[in-house]
Amino acid sequence: MKKVLVLTKYYHPIRNGLSDHTVFMENLLREGSYTVSVICEQADSSGPPGEEAQHASVHLYRGYRDLFRVFARVCRMERPDVVLFQYVPHMWGQAGIAPVASLLPLWIALRFRVPVIAYLHELFVDWSTRPKPFLLALCHRLQLLTIGLSSRSLIITNNKRERLLKRGLWSHKVYRIPAGNVSGRKADHLRKPYYAYPYITWFGTISELQRLDQLVTAFAAIAEQQPDIRLVLIGGFDTGSPRMEALRRLAADLGIEERIVIRGFVDDDELSDTLHGSLANVYVEASGPSGRRGIIAAYLRSGKPIIAINGSETDHDFRHRENIYLVPDRDEEALAEAMLRVCADSGLRRSLEYGARKLYSETYSDRAILHKLTQVIENV
Repeated sequence: MKKVLVLTKYYHPIRNGLSDHTVFMENLLREGSYTVSVICEQADSSGPPGEEAQHASVHLYRGYRDLFRVFARVCRMERPDVVLFQYVPHMWGQAGIAPVASLLPLWIALRFRVPVIAYLHELFVDWSTRPKPFLLALCHRLQLLTIGLSSRSLIITNNKRERLLKRGLWSHKVYRIPAGNVSGRKADHLRKPYYAYPYITWFGTISELQRLDQLVTAFAAIAEQQPDIRLVLIGGFDTGSPRMEALRRLAADLGIEERIVIRGFVDDDELSDTLHGSLANVYVEASGPSGRRGIIAAYLRSGKPIIAINGSETDHDFRHRENIYLVPDRDEEALAEAMLRVCADSGLRRSLEYGARKLYSETYSDRAILHKLTQVIENV
């Protein structure tokens, strides 16, 4: 039985995308008959890991100096066959400046002779002509270069990044594995519609690229033709934030304030039920649907139609009107038409539902991701 040591910045009880994904990886690997240990930074709170994280051997460190000491001790005790390094630049250092973290794969390979698989959740920020952003982008790329040269394999999550890295020095090392179904994991047979009225769901976090104004305006265009339908907003955001208050004012100006349900963060059971009972789940992040977003996997798992902006990172797996309904960015009329068609056309809904379930099974399911992850581990 092979031993995998997962090296990460965050783990439960801290809750963020990286910690949730680390627990997801741990559970998947355990299902694949691997022995799993985790090294993570100690949380400020003294609470224990969550119930879903209890199966791993968890080793805590405080700061980089302690990380080196803890890692050496765990390597001597457990003798791992491979290290899975969870890399997100801005989580390892302020503004993503993390030179020490980028040197970890090299140190591990030279000092302990253990192969490192780097799971690259993010790569770098875009270039800029301004001095400080330019230096930041350069620093990110130098860090990625260091990780790429010293890691045995590199895992990325979508086609755009796959094409980018396969043009580099390490094209033979690059594997594409979607981030996976981290949230909305309630068993299918236990799911039930959460609301009694028909509704469309948006699930996500607030970012600059989220076209929420466009979504609310498009929804207003169909509200008169669909008098019972609601728009439900759920996810990791503060319901009283300025962004949400601005959305409420916009909805009020459009006369649909009572038709917008702003829930914010909900537990996984409610999330699963809400996505399952929705007429359609909407993705309005301008980069487009791709494997780097766990939200997309949760949408596919729900088996309901997905309406999404067709962006620069849209994976080729997503085919218009086959397993998703794609619309152009910043086109409120097209988004409104898509929502109206999907809600009114049961035949189109069934076709999109079938396509979503098929894509989930083939590419985004636990089974599919574990199969790809096992291939990477066995290759090293």
